[in-house]
Amino acid sequence: MDLEEIKINPDQKEMVDGQDGEAGEGKVFLPQSNNGGTSIKPNHKNRTSLQNCLSHNGKRSKLIAAFIVILLITVVIVISVVACCANNDDEDEKFDRTTFNLQQKFNGSFQMETPFSNETQGLNDVQRKLTELYESSHALGRFFSNAETFHLGSESAVVQYKLTFIFPEEELRNSTLSREIVYNVLRQFIYDQNEEESGAMFILPSSLKMHSMH
Repeated sequence: MDLEEIKINPDQKEMVDGQDGEAGEGKVFLPQSNNGGTSIKPNHKNRTSLQNCLSHNGKRSKLIAAFIVILLITVVIVISVVACCANNDDEDEKFDRTTFNLQQKFNGSFQMETPFSNETQGLNDVQRKLTELYESSHALGRFFSNAETFHLGSESAVVQYKLTFIFPEEELRNSTLSREIVYNVLRQFIYDQNEEESGAMFILPSSLKMHSMH
């Protein structure tokens, strides 16, 4: 079979070449994968950087939240303590001692473990101990007036004492200032005493006696 020769003039060739160029400019060449398909490689560096940034921001937010919680707890505790101290004023401490016109007296005795080497000094020490004991008592301190001590003789280890309390209301005589409470305060002190600390002032617990004076 004879093939007819197709002649293309220069104008037609330029037109064809132009179309081919435009088609070439519109093509996007994508990298080929191993299996012959087209693949797009993700930008791992940008993704890792974003994840690190989010992780850092998350840790920072947690630290700030924890700090705020601790700060709030501290503020609440401080406010609670201040409010508690302000509201717990002891009403008894507001008593005016000039209105304490009633008296309650007790007398009694106890025996020292050994006689005083110096009677005057020994009696003064015992009197000072009794005064400090009752003045520091939360229940009796505001009512305590004074303590006195007496000695039965230079050869005796027995000490006599007298306690005086003043108070404003008669009902306190049989409640706060009852013989049982005043006696128990002194007895507890004697049981708690330490022989090494008390030295010659060590009191025999079984020897304690106390009576109300009317």
